[in-house]
Amino acid sequence: MKRSITIAIPVVALVAVAGLTYFGYTPIPALLGSLAPSSFAAGSGVLNVYITDAASASLKSLILNVTSLTLSYQGNVTTTAPRDQFVFQVPSSTGMNVDITKLQGSALLLGATNVPSGNVTRIMLNITGAKALFTDGTSAKLKVVANGELMIPFHFQVHSSGSVDLTIDILPNTIQVSKGVATVLKPVIHLTAVQKSHSATITTKA
Repeated sequence: MKRSITIAIPVVALVAVAGLTYFGYTPIPALLGSLAPSSFAAGSGVLNVYITDAASASLKSLILNVTSLTLSYQGNVTTTAPRDQFVFQVPSSTGMNVDITKLQGSALLLGATNVPSGNVTRIMLNITGAKALFTDGTSAKLKVVANGELMIPFHFQVHSSGSVDLTIDILPNTIQVSKGVATVLKPVIHLTAVQKSHSATITTKA
């Protein structure tokens, strides 16, 4: 029997204020990416990546394995191929077995990394595993739509010597459960980027 569960979740606006600790977390130097800024064509900034969620009436837990985040830029920004992209490998210590239903009203810092300066036009979030525990006591291993490679058009700027707080808000919009057939998670993703430079703080949402 096929069961389709639609979960309506209100979108929560997430905004950081310059100079304040964001969601109670601060960047962890040990999580900074290992790619040397010398390989960036026009300087670098720091990207802090957070993940969050809103409440769900039908889910007890939604456990995700978040493995990477790819930034696509306008133009070439690195000296190595692909020159218009940067891939952040999420540390397994923070990205594996993340129960996003426990992040209601808060956010988890997945990691911090040096990234090339420039105009970002798209991100791709890679989720390699997911499992749902429902409030009725049942559970299901999930196959994420698009093989877990979730592309989102999103524009923000990384300033040289600046920083960006990027928050990924994952809403499990539809979960389809079919006996004998792969269970599919189709999430809706909302993004907030708080861009900080020496002269201004700008917030972008999608």
